[in-house]
Amino acid sequence: MFTLQISYPVREYEAFKKVFDTDPAGRAASGARSVRLYRDTEEQNSVAVLLDFDTNDAAAAFLEKLRTQVWDNPEVIGQLMTAAPTARILEEVAREGQGAG
Repeated sequence: MFTLQISYPVREYEAFKKVFDTDPAGRAASGARSVRLYRDTEEQNSVAVLLDFDTNDAAAAFLEKLRTQVWDNPEVIGQLMTAAPTARILEEVAREGQGAG
């Protein structure tokens, strides 16, 4: 399992969530098996998204799609975010506890 971890510094969570829910990059069509959205408990406009993919290639392709089709849009960075998002792809190497497989 490969997880694309993205950190979004957003201007206003509600506005970000509205756009996120429209799925402008096509998460499901790109092979995302699950999507988890988190907010920092102290900084409510700091958002983390974790998307799970079967392969590193699928995660990398989706990240590239985000960079070229969503994040490069000046309206996205200028209106929704205070800075560019950061992202990395993580490979799951162990799991313990509830839901471990």
